[in-house]
This record gives sequence, C-alpha cells and structure tokens, in this order.
Amino acid sequence: MSGNVKEFSGENKKIFKIHPIGYVENSFFESDDPEKIRKEDSHIVIYPEYEEGLYRIEEYEFLNVIFYFHKSSGYSLKRKRREGEIKGVFASRSPHRPCPLGLTLVKLMKRERNRLKVKGLDAINGTPVLDIKPYVEKIDSVSLHQNF
Repeated sequence: MSGNVKEFSGENKKIFKIHPIGYVENSFFESDDPEKIRKEDSHIVIYPEYEEGLYRIEEYEFLNVIFYFHKSSGYSLKRKRREGEIKGVFASRSPHRPCPLGLTLVKLMKRERNRLKVKGLDAINGTPVLDIKPYVEKIDSVSLHQNF
C-alpha cells in the first residue's frame, strides 16, 4: 500500500504525511510515570488492512515499536530532567520533541489476530502506532556489533 505523501520544503527538509498502522490500548491516559506504564501489559491493535503484515510475528520474542506522542505539546531543546540534570532533547527520552516519535523495545506476550499483547510499552491509551519491527539480536544488539 503506498499512501505516503512527501512534500519537499528546502533541499534537505522533507515533510512527511504518515498513516498509523494501529493504536495502543491500555489503562493509562496520561504519561506522568513511564516506568509504571512499562510494567503493565498493553495491547497494540493493528488496523484490519495491515493484519496480514503480522504473519509469523510470533517467531520473535521482542519487538521495536515506533509510535507518535499524540498528546505531546511543545518542546525545549534543553531542559532540566527528572534527575535535576540539564540535557538536550536528543539526549533524553522525553515525549516533548521537535518530531514527537517514540521508540520502545517490548516483549511480545501473545498474538490474537490483529491484537498484540505486549509488556514494556511506555505509550498511553490511544497512542498511534506507526510501525513495528522485530528485534533481531545479531542486528540490534549493541554488544554484538563489531563495527563500532
């Protein structure tokens, strides 16, 4: 399916229109405590037109989930973190970013048709899911990379 629209703004700046493939279901409506959210189970509901893309996803224990911080508003390029330390936005996991995308590694607990039960997701109820990729140790594990 090719529904992506690209608008070019300047030589290296692109504006992309991206459509979600699904959304998050859980009992959290605010993201005040991401650690608490990660400890609870969540479901990723994939829209029916993308369900076939889940074929054989059960073969993977862990998944990388890319999502959109839909309730994020505004950002600062530098700000004080919870620990009191000042960091740049790209040196933090804050949802308040110029491009509010989230990336989290989750454990796949179960698949039921177009629903994935996962643990470790720090997204709130209703969060749009943009993509899911399997965690492949020989590709994703920092300790196994020889090129660094």
